[in-house]
Amino acid sequence: MQEIIAQFCDTSSLAAVEPVVTVLGVGNINDTWLVRTGELSFVLQRLNLQVFPRPHLVMANLATLSQHFQAKVNSCDQRWEHCLLLPTTTGAPFYTDHQGEVWRAVSHIDRTITHQTITASAQARQVGWALGHFHHLLADLPAQDLHETLPGFHILPCYLDHFDRVWSGAAMKSGHKTGRESSLRFCFDFITARRSGADLLERARYEGRVKVQTIHGDPKAGNVLFDVASDLAVSLIDLDTVGPGLIHYDIGDCLRSCCNVSGEVAADLSQVLFDMDMCREVLAGYFSGAGTLLSAYDRQLMFQAVRLIAFELGLRFFIDYLAGNCYFKVLHEEENLHKALVQFHLVQSIERQKKEIEKIALK
Repeated sequence: MQEIIAQFCDTSSLAAVEPVVTVLGVGNINDTWLVRTGELSFVLQRLNLQVFPRPHLVMANLATLSQHFQAKVNSCDQRWEHCLLLPTTTGAPFYTDHQGEVWRAVSHIDRTITHQTITASAQARQVGWALGHFHHLLADLPAQDLHETLPGFHILPCYLDHFDRVWSGAAMKSGHKTGRESSLRFCFDFITARRSGADLLERARYEGRVKVQTIHGDPKAGNVLFDVASDLAVSLIDLDTVGPGLIHYDIGDCLRSCCNVSGEVAADLSQVLFDMDMCREVLAGYFSGAGTLLSAYDRQLMFQAVRLIAFELGLRFFIDYLAGNCYFKVLHEEENLHKALVQFHLVQSIERQKKEIEKIALK
């Protein structure tokens, strides 16, 4: 690790003080550490090359974002900071070690915490505001200036095609091995029943009724940093998925994350509910931060946005389970299956509250 750290800071400072390295966060994809030396602190990450096989595109996007953010003047009434790319000592955007692993450093935003599960309405409103403010800041960054780091990301019909391929080869084998035939059958039937209309957002994109913009791609609650003293949102982090897309995916994912108060690994599936009070707060915060970004038609799509993104995530968890847990980090073999079940139960709760969600979105 010392060799890696030395790529991003002056070796004289390392000789004077032994760096303190601690594991940071609970991310599903990359490995992350907080590095503190005598002079500075920064976040060190090892990219997951199975997920991001073209790291140069990820890093090019981060460089573009850093330049864009640095040119902005903070005009909001609360503390707001950006996660910026830190080059190596030779000026390169990342470092590749002898094993081919890719490492990068980004600025550390001090005096902050994250909330993996939102427990208060004020937190929900702040998460919504943070995403809206983020979209507002990126509104003048052309989507075509950024690369697609994950081709097909959030394209639900593509995930359904992938599911068909994986299911035919692995589903029943997994069921016999684990004794989870009933859960597998539930998931299969759930997916089959919701195929119709799964392309709704992509069809709207194709028909020109919604526009492609620069989006975050993964704006879950745990990617919002909060000030430790005020508990106000300070930053939206984890920018590897930033790129061209539909703003609806971001808003839907934010709602999915904040309004599932039982969390992604809820022990009791009967307690998985989409909390309407949290939904109201998230959207109020978002509208405040985003200003006039959304059209009336965009608002009409909010119910479908959150329903489809929860369906998509459950489908991705299920695909990964069937494929042998290759994408998401897991603590045990059945974790992705359970996470899929949680998301599918969340979809059912969302569907039961369709009219109320639409009413809030159109206010």
